[in-house]
Amino acid sequence: MIEDSFIESHVVRESGKNVAARFFAIFALLAVIVAVNIFGVAMFGFAVLSITLTLSVTLAFIFVTFFKRSYAEYDVEISNDNVNVAKILGQSSRVDLMDFSIKDCIYIGPVTDDRYKSDLEKADIKLAVTAKKDYPITEDYWYLTYKEENYICMLILEFKPEMYKVFRRYNPRNTAFYKAPVNKEPEKEAED
Repeated sequence: MIEDSFIESHVVRESGKNVAARFFAIFALLAVIVAVNIFGVAMFGFAVLSITLTLSVTLAFIFVTFFKRSYAEYDVEISNDNVNVAKILGQSSRVDLMDFSIKDCIYIGPVTDDRYKSDLEKADIKLAVTAKKDYPITEDYWYLTYKEENYICMLILEFKPEMYKVFRRYNPRNTAFYKAPVNKEPEKEAED
């Protein structure tokens, strides 16, 4: 009897912005809001205070929305032969990006494979679900290509060894060979 398989991966995309840059951006926003309000009151009196406050609140709203959007999280769920990829926006709402069957994949393999570059050029839709936007070309990243309607889609993800069994079970012909890493620990000699 074949057992069900379920693999879940949660990826937080590094935005590349450190804490100091975020602090500076917040400080700059507050300085602009204070300057706009003081300048408006000094130049035109208290009659424009409602306009400058409205402008300040709108600016703060845009700023908060931008910061929430810069934080990207992805969920990859592999349930038997079904792959579902979703993006979590602003740590609150979830948007499904891809949903396909492993059986429908044209090719599954590492990004170090010889055919990766040509598959990347042929793909109409590309989605990299990785911690870094510019991921390194190593065996740690695999890609899946499949055809949906008239589009060739490519999903690039951080590979986990348990995924390989699922890929081979549901699409053995189109899955690249995976050589599992061998633990290289020094062997202890048997004492007589």
